[in-house]
Amino acid sequence: MDFSLKTKVTTPRLAETRDFYVRVFGMTVAEEWDEADDKGVILVFKNSREDAYLEIYNGPDSFDFSGLSLQFKTGDLDAFVASLDPDIERRGPVARPWGSHYLYLTDPNGIAIIVYEGGL
Repeated sequence: MDFSLKTKVTTPRLAETRDFYVRVFGMTVAEEWDEADDKGVILVFKNSREDAYLEIYNGPDSFDFSGLSLQFKTGDLDAFVASLDPDIERRGPVARPWGSHYLYLTDPNGIAIIVYEGGL
């Protein structure tokens, strides 16, 4: 069986969240809709095998995302750090005990974002 993964974030900050993931990770729009009370976008990485998606759905309330982190693996963390706009708040990269290096960001909803190199 083949599977893909789509993660959904419901937020009242649809446009701001979409812009963050497009700007920081270069994601592109796979689908987008805007009908009355049903508005959202599904993003995918450029040049991907299209097996991981991020759906951002417009919702009336914000949620408590404490304990949630979205983790993105890269083959070149230094190049990723160099590509970030200076206004993107970050912490790291930090060497982890298992040999990986983690860069910590936060999206507009307070979701912890980890960009890492090495390991799984």
